Amino acid sequence: MNDLQTSAWDLVSAALKHNVTLLPAGQERTIRQIIGEDLWQPLQRKNRHRFGKSVRANLDHYGLVFVRKAGTIAVYKKSAV
Repeated sequence: MNDLQTSAWDLVSAALKHNVTLLPAGQERTIRQIIGEDLWQPLQRKNRHRFGKSVRANLDHYGLVFVRKAGTIAVYKKSAV
């Protein structure tokens, strides 16, 4: 990843952590919906995929729980803990 993508990744990661705390309990969303289009768009497709894998591997870090798949896209909700 180049420096621009690394900083975009850091912004997306911080936004995800923050926005998850604002989600109402039980509401289901994709990572893209939680983060918002403004921060999601600068990531290249390859890095979006990697970020999604990183989130799935570290759900506790972000305060998320996997709910289901909507086609090929994972859907999450806020962890109860």
